[in-house]
Amino acid sequence: MLLPLLLSGCWVSSGHGDLIDSRLRALEADDQDHQTTLEAQKKQLATELPKLEQKLQETSDTLEKVSRSTHLSCAEVAARLDDLTERFQQLQGQLDEAKHRVDQVATGEQAVASGLDQKLAAALGPQAMAEVNAREKATKLAPADRDGLFSVAIQQYKAGAFPVSRELFLEYLRRYPSDAQAGEAEFYIGDCQLQAGQFKQAALAFQKVTDQYGKSPVVCDARLKLGDCFSGLKMREEAKLAYEDTLRLCGGKVAVAKQAKQKLLELKGPHRPKH
Repeated sequence: MLLPLLLSGCWVSSGHGDLIDSRLRALEADDQDHQTTLEAQKKQLATELPKLEQKLQETSDTLEKVSRSTHLSCAEVAARLDDLTERFQQLQGQLDEAKHRVDQVATGEQAVASGLDQKLAAALGPQAMAEVNAREKATKLAPADRDGLFSVAIQQYKAGAFPVSRELFLEYLRRYPSDAQAGEAEFYIGDCQLQAGQFKQAALAFQKVTDQYGKSPVVCDARLKLGDCFSGLKMREEAKLAYEDTLRLCGGKVAVAKQAKQKLLELKGPHRPKH
């Protein structure tokens, strides 16, 4: 196995862990309070809106009847019409206000969710905050169609926006897990993490490409990149094995094989063993 050390969890000091736990509990409680308030507002508005709409319809019907009345004098009709028109406008205003409040509640729910992500990210550090920002940008950029989503993810990758590109490829896999390009999406997820220096996560992604997407056109590239991850983790023996596997299994891929040979030569260069 090439990944025994990568699959182990990260050690966190008890003090740091307690601090994060306490912050998370406080944020969760704050979020629960917001959600409870929003739910109460939604229930109240759900009760008010049908009543207002019914009153509005009744007033409209009465207006029509008065307009068609023939036994009333012109002055009486005019007076009633004025009164009903005023009531109609008042009800319309109340209905518009209630609908606006519904929109505010919906916006508030979105703000709470986004705000909670931001608070959690702030509690967990700059990297988590960057991930939240990348996720929000990816959500805005993501098209509804499959080809468009893959294309935008590639564009972000080529532009060097690796966190955003990674989120877009993750969304692609969520939508189309069995798609023919799923292996390529997983590869780019790994490469985005590799570019960010997240060698452990990148290695797991590249390993997933070789294990689950054996027929993908990027399998050999994933094997090569897996060696790069081990090299980044200072795991020279594992890197050597990965490059050798790349040569053995992907000799027909000239460009990949050439890189693997070069990296093996670099590994054989002088290095100081760990004590």
